[in-house]
Amino acid sequence: MDKIKQKVEEGWMHCIFIIEMLGKPKEHLEKTLKGYIIALKKDKKVKILKEEYAEPEKDKDSKLYTIFVELEVLINGATKVVDFCFDYLPSSVEILDPTSVEYQSQDFSSLLNDLLARLHQIDMALKNSNQENTILKKNSAIFLRNIIYLSLKQGKKKLTELSKDSGVPEQDLDKFLGILIKEKKLKMDKKSYSLS
Repeated sequence: MDKIKQKVEEGWMHCIFIIEMLGKPKEHLEKTLKGYIIALKKDKKVKILKEEYAEPEKDKDSKLYTIFVELEVLINGATKVVDFCFDYLPSSVEILDPTSVEYQSQDFSSLLNDLLARLHQIDMALKNSNQENTILKKNSAIFLRNIIYLSLKQGKKKLTELSKDSGVPEQDLDKFLGILIKEKKLKMDKKSYSLS
């Protein structure tokens, strides 16, 4: 009996995972991915049988690189497969053996509760991030409004001058100035802005 079959009979799972990364510079991305795999090799509940790295490819639109590794592994049980998915976020999982997985209801309940706990952590982190993002957007808008007010205290200015003073591109600033005009905080006359 070969080692893989023996491990599967002991409760291990034979899987293939694809782990992808996106970023730059290319060398850093390669080093980071290989660092993930080095850390993974220290886990006694995961045995890497084969690892195949793809060459980094540059994305035309974002100018970031993508790289992936395909791992053939033996992993100690279904719970560890779920943990692996949360910890390493593979883009693909294929379970080669066993062909079916049987659970006692108590074990399955435990797995689902662990899964739900992790989902709740992710949900809480996302909500906190969204709240922080909302506060940052609000503060950025206040900051930009104050810069525009200070700039216009010196007199009427055109969009190009306000863009230069604020550091905000004209097309983005134009939208913001339109909001301030609707709120009657600014007025526009002959393509020049002034305080109301």
